[in-house]
Amino acid sequence: MIILTVTNRFIWLIGAGITLLIGAYFFGISLVIFIIYNLLCLSLLILDYFLTADRDIFEIERIGDEKLSIYEKEKIRFTVHNKSNKKVYMELKDEMPDFHFPCKGKIMRGFILPKDKKIFQYEVEPKKRGAFTFGNLHVRYESRLKLCMKQFKVSLSKEYKVYPNLKNLHKYRMAICHNRRYQNGQKAIKMLGNGTSFESLREYVSGDEYRKINWKATAREHKPIVNQYEPEKNQHVHILIDTGRPMSYSIRGQKKLDIAINTALILSDIVNQNGDKSALMAFNTSVQNMIMPGKGVGHRNKMMEGLYHIQPTKDTANYEEAFYYLKRKERHRSLIFIFTDFDTIEEAEDMMRVLPILSKTNIVAVILMKNENLEKLVERKVENDEDIFNKGVALEFLEERKKMITKLNKKGIMCIECPAEKIEITSINKYLQIKNRMYF
Repeated sequence: MIILTVTNRFIWLIGAGITLLIGAYFFGISLVIFIIYNLLCLSLLILDYFLTADRDIFEIERIGDEKLSIYEKEKIRFTVHNKSNKKVYMELKDEMPDFHFPCKGKIMRGFILPKDKKIFQYEVEPKKRGAFTFGNLHVRYESRLKLCMKQFKVSLSKEYKVYPNLKNLHKYRMAICHNRRYQNGQKAIKMLGNGTSFESLREYVSGDEYRKINWKATAREHKPIVNQYEPEKNQHVHILIDTGRPMSYSIRGQKKLDIAINTALILSDIVNQNGDKSALMAFNTSVQNMIMPGKGVGHRNKMMEGLYHIQPTKDTANYEEAFYYLKRKERHRSLIFIFTDFDTIEEAEDMMRVLPILSKTNIVAVILMKNENLEKLVERKVENDEDIFNKGVALEFLEERKKMITKLNKKGIMCIECPAEKIEITSINKYLQIKNRMYF
């Protein structure tokens, strides 16, 4: 069904009749002129409607990748083919999900030349991972005399999947390959130097460890020769993500869980790039998803599919069940990253109580994000009794948190707290540092 709406040109045409009516008033024929003029305008409008071609002159398609990245500006595109012999002005408006998609340029406007194709697009910035359906496309196009706009809708329903943001992955790959300092002034990624797997022989240089000297080769070459090693390959790196309440809060407009998932996928890619196998577990009150160690494109896609729809809850994670589940599944000595946090000291103590399930036979690194809200409370100027109380509570919690982190590190469990914006580089550097020092 095609709907008609009048244009500004038609409104101006009606308005012009007022001048004619004023002149006709002095001759006593204003009513006759009013009826004749309006009938003429209505006739022109009807004529314009029927002179304008129907919707069949357009071929419209929704194009582009259905995969979107969270917190990134993404383009939603359409192609329109004008099969007529006339230049046409068009306006397009897409049916979007009600929430989570702030957009720019929602109404797409433009002219299409005769027998030509044109791409119309608008910009969205997804705020939530998951699958979302974009519905019909509403189309308006100008009539031949420009007195009206014909309107219709096209059924172009399509599901878009919002995935974690991997736009920065190339930056980390290049930093590892070329040992560069990447942009924005952040610390350079540490390169691998030591290892446990013999690679080749080379001449001794100042600073080499004496225990690496190959005495047989030294005697044969009549000069000091050392063994050169490279890190072991195909080692297992497990990434555990807590999807419970502490990860449901936001930092600078982003959910902590989203930040952890982005980091986990980038870390997994770096692990695979270095010849090791990455694995993934999302857990809450129970284990939500478990992807066993692997590498390659298929493995990466499996991890993406396993994480794009996971959302945080208000529950407290069951660490004990998750750790025992992993222990049953994994028999190799592995490196385990745990992305989590805690709201109370009791939650931290609960995690610390069951961490030996993993730490006895594996290397464990717990990654926490700094609580910026508490730090702001501590730094805020005190103006009344309420501020004094809030600042005191914040100081007490931060002090207890610091003690818990120190306690974990003393027990041989690496616990790292860093700002949210540095969690990616911190996690990658910790993995490379552990691998470089032959810890596993």
